[in-house]
Formats: sequence, C-alpha cells, structure tokens
Amino acid sequence: MKLNNRIANLPVYHFKKIDDIKRDLMNKGIDVTDLGVGDPDLSVHKDIISGLIKGVSYSNYNQYPPYEGINELKNQIIKYYDEVFSVKLTSDEVIILIGSKDGIAHIFPALCSIGDYAIIPDPAYPIYEIVSSLWGIETFKMPLSEGNDYLPKLGNIPQAVASKSKMMMINYPNNPTGAVADASFFKEVVNFCNSNNIVLCNDAAYNEIIGERELPISILQYDQSKASVEFGTFSKTYNMTGFRIGYAVGNVDVIKALLTIKSNMDSGQFIPIQCAAIEALKLTRDYIYDIRKIYCDRRKLVENILKQKNLEFYKSKGTFYVWGKIPKNYTTMEFCTEILRKHRVIITPGFTFGSVGHDNFRIALTRDKKVLQESLNKIDVY
Repeated sequence: MKLNNRIANLPVYHFKKIDDIKRDLMNKGIDVTDLGVGDPDLSVHKDIISGLIKGVSYSNYNQYPPYEGINELKNQIIKYYDEVFSVKLTSDEVIILIGSKDGIAHIFPALCSIGDYAIIPDPAYPIYEIVSSLWGIETFKMPLSEGNDYLPKLGNIPQAVASKSKMMMINYPNNPTGAVADASFFKEVVNFCNSNNIVLCNDAAYNEIIGERELPISILQYDQSKASVEFGTFSKTYNMTGFRIGYAVGNVDVIKALLTIKSNMDSGQFIPIQCAAIEALKLTRDYIYDIRKIYCDRRKLVENILKQKNLEFYKSKGTFYVWGKIPKNYTTMEFCTEILRKHRVIITPGFTFGSVGHDNFRIALTRDKKVLQESLNKIDVY
C-alpha cells in the first residue's frame, strides 16, 4: 500500500507515545501519575454545563452549524476582547474553531504555498513544525533561550529568510517554558512582521493563565493595522479540552482564508458546544482569578519541591507548566525514563518541543496539590 511520503517522515505524536506507555503500565497493575499532558483536572463550571444542555433547544441544533460559527458566540468573543483588551472587533474578524489546534493546523496552508517559509519558535508546540512538514512548507526556527526570557531575538532572523516568509507563529504565554511576553516585545514583533509583509500569528491558548491579578495582553492591542491574527481556546481557562472549541480573531483577509480552508475540510462545531462556550465567556473575572490562584499555588509547591531535589527550573510567570533543567550526568531521555520507571511519574522530555529543548523537562500542573506533592516527593535528590 502506498501512503503519503510526508507521513513516513513524521514522528508519532509524543503525547500519544506517553499515553501508550501509561496504558501499558496500568494494564500491568502499576499506578502511574501523569504530569506530562496539559489536560486540566479541574471541574467544568455548572453554567457551562447548563449552556451545553440548553443548546439542544437552539433552533436546528442537530443540523450543520454555520461554517464560521454561530453569531451569538462570535458576539460574545467580540465583547470579551472589548472588555478585557479594549480591542474592537467585527463579526467578520472572528471565526469559531474546533479547538485552537484546528485553526493552527489550517492557518499554515491558508497562508503558505508549497516551498514557502514559515517562521516558528524552538522549543514550541510540536504542531507548528508537523503541519508545516505535512503541507510542504519550509520552516525557519527562532531559538528561545532562558537568557532572553524565552523571547526570540528578531534581529537574528536573516533578511533573506524574512523576505520569503509568509507567516510567523509565536506563542505567549509560552508552552512549554511558561514565559510571558510584554508590550515591548509585542510592539517589536508586530513592527518586524508588518515591515516584512509577514502575517503574525499568536497562539494565545494560555492568555488567561498568568499571575493572579496580572492583566492579560493580546497581540491585537499593539497591531493598529490588524494585520495579525490570534488564536484562543476554551480548553485551558475553562477546563474544556474535550469540548474542542476555540476561535481566531484578527485580520479579515486571513480569517477569510482560514474559513476557505476549513469549509472544505470540516463542517464546524456542534451548536450546543458553542452554546457552552458562550456561557464560559459570561463567567465573572473572579472565576478567572480563582483558576489562576489554583495554578499559582501548585506552581509554588512544585518549585519548592524541585529546589529540595536540587533540580533547577525557569521561574515562569504563565501557563500551567514548570520548565525544568536536566541534572548533570544525565541525558534528557535517561532522566525522564528514570522518573517514570523508578517513581512511576510521567514528565515530558524537553526535546519533544524541539532541539533547543534538550536538557530540559516539562511538568504539567494539572493534578491537585496532594498528588503533585506525593509524586514529586518520591524523586531522588540530584
């Protein structure tokens, strides 16, 4: 049987490999604590569930939804951006996605032809590179280093690369490092992309998972021309990973191109799920602050334990991850395998996110404090 030769060069998605190892151990009766995948353990707010249930009373709820999403949800996203970021949006600058991963996967072919360049970070969410490979898009990787707070040095991008690049993907707050960007960087990257006719895309999946009372920021606050786009999701803030609901906002032409790809690839998200997302956005800011406090408390706990184990880490300010350093005399795989085999704890090796991630590991703060404490306290002192 002949298959697409691009698939032959793709690795198995790392988190599927983790899930396979976990399932194998559990089938043998071995209890494993999974701190690898960023899948929130917190419950879904009752208003969101009510919105899902009420959604079946929506007219024609069982039929194909509008490809771009229902107007009620788009309007709620417009209201959110106005109230939180003071960014004005119109309906044609918003599209509803089957999770932000859906939009990110389709934005690359929406903007790039075979052989075009996309600028992506390293380390990064693996989908950026995988999708580029699938669509025959060349990538230029911007190395992110702790010394620069995991912000790319735009001046290191060769002009020859910038001139032939169609898009740049950034991700702040950042997965896997937990770094956050500030207004100064957003202004710089907007100016760089606009000057080089590059569409800037910000994967803002963790835009609300920051310090307890910190103000979230959007790339659109610093892009007066609205040449960029931003991806959002309900998965992380509202514990709705399984719902598969997200959005993209920004440049109207880019949104139209994304819609063209999606309308030929899928038929939109089930209307009751969109209704659930509406209720999520109606929750008060106190709900957001409560979620942040939970992750901030978990971060403090994990950082204290890592200090006791002589394990170094980046002092991050966002997401629900801790980005640690592999101890001396270990390879990344040796350390992560030892933690799994010896202590039955899954952590993610940093190279999962790119070559720059070697010598690092990621811990997800998606288990309660008791589980985090019990599992990480078992780790040796290094």
